[in-house]
Amino acid sequence: MKFWKTLCIMNSIAFLSACTSDLLRPPYEDHPNIKAAEMARKRGDVPQSIHDYRDIIKECPNCVMAYVGLGMALVDANAIVEAKHTFEKAVALFPQSSETFTGMGIVYLLIDQPENAINSFENGLKLDPRNAKAFNGYGIALDMLGDYEAAQANYRAALELDPTNLSYESNLALSMALAGNTIEAIHILERLAHSPNATPRIRQNLALAYGLVDDMKMARKMGRVDLPDDMVMSNIDYYKAIQQTKERVGLIPKNNTVPLDGTRKLQGKY
Repeated sequence: MKFWKTLCIMNSIAFLSACTSDLLRPPYEDHPNIKAAEMARKRGDVPQSIHDYRDIIKECPNCVMAYVGLGMALVDANAIVEAKHTFEKAVALFPQSSETFTGMGIVYLLIDQPENAINSFENGLKLDPRNAKAFNGYGIALDMLGDYEAAQANYRAALELDPTNLSYESNLALSMALAGNTIEAIHILERLAHSPNATPRIRQNLALAYGLVDDMKMARKMGRVDLPDDMVMSNIDYYKAIQQTKERVGLIPKNNTVPLDGTRKLQGKY
C-alpha cells in the first residue's frame, strides 16, 4: 500500500502554488497570458490551465513560470508522469530557478522518493533561501523518512517566511502528532479546522490525529466532512492498525499516514 506520508501534500504537500522569485527574472522571459493560465488553475479549470500553459511555452520557450505552472497543473490533474517530465525539462533549461527544483521535489514526494525530493528542495533553497514552499516540501520529505524533529524545524522555517499559511501550520501539527505529541497537535489542528479558510487536507490531518489517540468517533466524524463513507472506514481501519502497532512496540511506525491514492484530490495546492 502506498501512503501519503504527511504533507504539503497532499499540503498541500500544503501544497505549493507557483510564485515569482527575483531569481526568475531576466534572462528568463515573462508572458502576458501567464496570469490567465494561473487564474484558470486557481478556479479549478485545470484542463484550460494546462492548455494555456502549453500555448505559452510554444510562443515563449524561455518562460520559466510557464513550465512551473504547467507542472503544477499536471500535478492537479494527477498526471504525475507528465508533471515529472515537465519539471525535469524545466530544471535542465532553468538551472538557476528555485521554483523548478521545488516543483521537481513535489513530484518526487508524490512518487514516494523522499531522498530525491530532499535533494531537489536543497537545490531550490541554495538558489533562494527564502523559498517557503521548499522548506515545507523538505519537511514533508523528512516526515516520510521518520525524522520528525528535523521536519518540524523546516515547517517552522516556512512559517517564519509565510506566517499566515494554514497548510504549513497543519503540516507542523501533523508532524508533532506523528512524533507522539498528539494532544498539542490536536489543539492546533482543531483551531485550524475551524478557520474559514480551512482546507479538506487540514480536516483530514485532524482526523488522522484523532485516530492516533484512538478517538475513532471523532476521526470518523471529521473524515466524513470531506470523504465518502467507504474511504472513511478504510482510513479508520488504518488508524486502528496504527494503534495496534503502537501497543505492540510502543512506537508509531514511520509510514503511518493517510493512504495516498484515495486522498490526493484533497491536497489543495502545494
